[in-house]
Amino acid sequence: MKKFTVPEINFICIYAGDSKKETISNIMDGIPSIYDKELLEVAEKSIIKLDEITESEFEEMNFTEIFAD
Repeated sequence: MKKFTVPEINFICIYAGDSKKETISNIMDGIPSIYDKELLEVAEKSIIKLDEITESEFEEMNFTEIFAD
């Protein structure tokens, strides 16, 4: 499984959807609003890594539960 950095995990949690596909779509929809170069790089790397994992691996990561408390 791909290792996500802390900034990537935090970023994915912000845009997390019910599936990997929805999460990638959410991030892509948000990219036009990102003007910070470093944050744009985090978004792009997050998409690449998400695209490389399976839906099962995405569910195991449980991005929607990380900040639920």
